[in-house]
Amino acid sequence: MPATARHSSSIPQPHRITIDDDWFEVQQITDYLYAISEPRHYEHTVLNLLIGHQHAVLIDTGCGIGNLRRVVELLTSHPVTVINTHTHLDHLGSNSQFSNIVMFDHPRSRDISRNGVPRETLFWELLNEKVVTPPWPRGFSRENAALPPFQVSRWLEHGDVLDIGGIRLKVLHTPGEAPDHICLLDQTHRILFCGDILLDGAVWSHLDGGDVSALRASYELLMRHYDEFDFLMPCHNAPCQSKDLLPIALAATEDVLSGKVTSEEGVDPWGRQYRKYDFGRISILTK
Repeated sequence: MPATARHSSSIPQPHRITIDDDWFEVQQITDYLYAISEPRHYEHTVLNLLIGHQHAVLIDTGCGIGNLRRVVELLTSHPVTVINTHTHLDHLGSNSQFSNIVMFDHPRSRDISRNGVPRETLFWELLNEKVVTPPWPRGFSRENAALPPFQVSRWLEHGDVLDIGGIRLKVLHTPGEAPDHICLLDQTHRILFCGDILLDGAVWSHLDGGDVSALRASYELLMRHYDEFDFLMPCHNAPCQSKDLLPIALAATEDVLSGKVTSEEGVDPWGRQYRKYDFGRISILTK
């Protein structure tokens, strides 16, 4: 892999690759980047695997269903560092399968790494049969599933730059969907790994800790880095989004906060009420 990537405004065209697994789906984005998704879970979480010089980075670990570590080992033999974008459970469900975990330093991260997650919470949020399309993957026992405490090898601060396997990742604290949410700016390949705040679909700021004003401020922060990346890699739904989604999202939050747009009321699968403001490629959910 080259030390730096050429500046290109084109978006890679993902193509699905066949793996021996009945839960995860893998798309190859480039020769150094894979998107691993969970299409049979309502969350449709997308995990991003970056492969560098003799080391790899896995951004988020999904819902904890199936053997994620085995899938990662099918794609790379390098040691893996996990970086969680935030502490919503669908982003750290398989943390216990990995030994080197890096997180943003926040009370939520400290708490969940120290205490894990109660079984009733795990079953309600991730293993609820209402949000999973059967069957469960081979070898997975829903009854024995757990999200235990895990060790964090490094606590991150806003503005930190990680150099892992020749990949330089800048940490940007971007609350709004979650108070501990971060984006990762890949300065080597000019990619913004944008977690849950920029995606093809709904941004769930109606969750506990969500805040549209904070979301707007996060978009404003990312706009200051707009010339430093060529495309977006979200953590839900479809990978590889064009960077022009960012100014669209910023304008959307401004319209929501100013009261210029109308909303529709709805209820998510867990019974949480929301107001949905639809802007086409992206929508904003508020309390």
